[in-house]
Amino acid sequence: MSKLQSSIYPKTGGRKNIFFSGKGGVGKTSMACITAVETAQKGYKTLLMTTDPASHIGSVLDKPVTDEITQINDIENLYAVQIDQKKAIEAYKKRILQDAEGKFDANTIMAMKEELDSPCTEEMAAFQKFIEFASREDFEVIVFDTAPTGHTLRLLELPMDWSKQIQLKAGISTEISEEDKKQKERFDRVFDRMKDENITTFSFVMYPEKTPMVEAYRASKELEALGIKTQLVIANLIIPEEQAITPFFQKRRDMQLKYIKEIQETFKDAELLKVPMFEDEIKGLAMLKTIGEKIFNGGLQHE
Repeated sequence: MSKLQSSIYPKTGGRKNIFFSGKGGVGKTSMACITAVETAQKGYKTLLMTTDPASHIGSVLDKPVTDEITQINDIENLYAVQIDQKKAIEAYKKRILQDAEGKFDANTIMAMKEELDSPCTEEMAAFQKFIEFASREDFEVIVFDTAPTGHTLRLLELPMDWSKQIQLKAGISTEISEEDKKQKERFDRVFDRMKDENITTFSFVMYPEKTPMVEAYRASKELEALGIKTQLVIANLIIPEEQAITPFFQKRRDMQLKYIKEIQETFKDAELLKVPMFEDEIKGLAMLKTIGEKIFNGGLQHE
């Protein structure tokens, strides 16, 4: 098994978490869908999930995807789920307030309600759903289509004892609840897996230009501070050599090749996957299967 293949297929009897991150619009969703279809095709029970409210995994798969884990028809072993931000927020608020009822007075409950209307509640709710899905044991591969870089980093840097934090902000000093202890243990388990390079592959998708490369590198350093290494970088939307037949496209391709070399030097410890631009929109299982087979089992390695 090549280094590239070992970054997406689990070891025998093991599991694999694969994160796709990067700047908005660089092709994270397409790469996540291609990878999930590929691992499912190889016989691994795979969950494709997104933490990005603007994600369009359903459009790329050309199949309906909801906030409930759903098996994708026409391909064995593939399941998908999209976090419904609104539902996640309401469920999160409800749990916090139900836990508070009977413990605190009306003024404290009111203060907590106000706190729960703050912008950080949305991130906390998404974070909790992320942990819920990431801690599942019934999938061999979980592919994460994450929100643009900054959002992903905030998700991973959120405080651990979120309910305790809300209680303290409301002016209360109390022991962490049993429910929060379970949530904390679940988070620690997920985070330990994310730091284990045998279990988790964290990858950045970028098109070969300066801005997405710099943003990805900066984010990779922040992740490194959390103990998470970047193992895979994907240079996407490369103009194929045979299509660079006009001065305009030749110049664009030459620029891309220069940045591909720079990406390789910048992320020297990560595996580099080069993916060409396709003439058709990446959509539907047939196309996803074809691309996955080529890039992971033979390689569309355009120099």
